[in-house]
Amino acid sequence: MKKTIFFDVDNTLVCREKNVICDYTIKGINMCKNNGIDVAIATGRSLAMVKQENFCDMFNTIVSANGSLITVNNKVIYKKFMNKNMVKNMVKYFEENNIPYCLHLLDKSVGKTESKWIKDFSGKYNMKIDKIEDKIVNNICEYEVFQLNANINKKHISELISKYDMFKFVKLIDINDGYDIFNGECSKGSAIRYIRSISKNENIKYFAFGDGFNDLEMFEEVDFGVAMGNACKELKEKASLVTDDINQRGVYNALKTLKII
Repeated sequence: MKKTIFFDVDNTLVCREKNVICDYTIKGINMCKNNGIDVAIATGRSLAMVKQENFCDMFNTIVSANGSLITVNNKVIYKKFMNKNMVKNMVKYFEENNIPYCLHLLDKSVGKTESKWIKDFSGKYNMKIDKIEDKIVNNICEYEVFQLNANINKKHISELISKYDMFKFVKLIDINDGYDIFNGECSKGSAIRYIRSISKNENIKYFAFGDGFNDLEMFEEVDFGVAMGNACKELKEKASLVTDDINQRGVYNALKTLKII
């Protein structure tokens, strides 16, 4: 039976503290590919962020921006960008309230690069962010935005969540008052469901590796979910297998345990 494996990025493939992918993880993924197994990325990161990583070329299929964009061999096969009018209104709100933010488009990320928060965010996630130009701010409805990040404090977050209920606000755990903002209609799970629906081969077993809350929906759409040892409690409870921590060859050891490699 053919196999397809989806890997989360942060703290599954990439150690967030060191911002590196360990040699044994690379070895395991390459062994999967040599065995004819399809490997894919399923991440909350934007496509532009993923493409900046040196391991990106190892994967043909990339589910990015929490499921709102899917590419195969650099070709877009699915996209559901955020509502343009709502993005326009949100950017206006950010501008009026001096809230640092960045936008993730199909091919690049742009933001308020003069802001210390954006500089820290860029460094933390090893992400290149270009300075947002006035022509983008003033003509935002002409652009497809798949994800936003912003420095939102308690004063503003409740109002934004209430006002933009079509969007999903996810607090970043490792950067002060940071939020991921996604299309609320999309998830890693919905993306995998779409991929399965268009596959011409029904004889495929699907696996997923993850560590966080946004992997819960992904586990619902695969046949076998593997939670990292450093995963949240809820994901471990939902997993078919709990492997070792990311720093203890968790991905490689699970692939060995499951006799995938």
